[in-house]
Amino acid sequence: MSLKVMGVAIAGLMTSMMAGAAAPMPTLQQYYPGEGIYCMGRDACYPIAYQREVYSDAALTNLIGSASDGCSQSGDMVWITTPQLPTGYEVKTPMWVCSPMGPYLPLDW
Repeated sequence: MSLKVMGVAIAGLMTSMMAGAAAPMPTLQQYYPGEGIYCMGRDACYPIAYQREVYSDAALTNLIGSASDGCSQSGDMVWITTPQLPTGYEVKTPMWVCSPMGPYLPLDW
């Protein structure tokens, strides 16, 4: 009896392996691995540029500064230049992704 159960288990495993091999590969999805980073694939992660507004109060009624991040590049290396703003309650709105090919606006934003 245990030999019959073992045979059924092996047959089920083989069927699932063949079904998995026949399934199409999923497309690489865009995702956020952490704050300020956007990935367009396994090895294509780039920094996000933000529009920044700083308020003096928690109710966000008194704007004391605003500026946008900039993109800098040297070869394939890309980074963000963040402006100097006064200290306060900061609101960040994503603008674009800084990629080696230039600013990129993701379709899912």
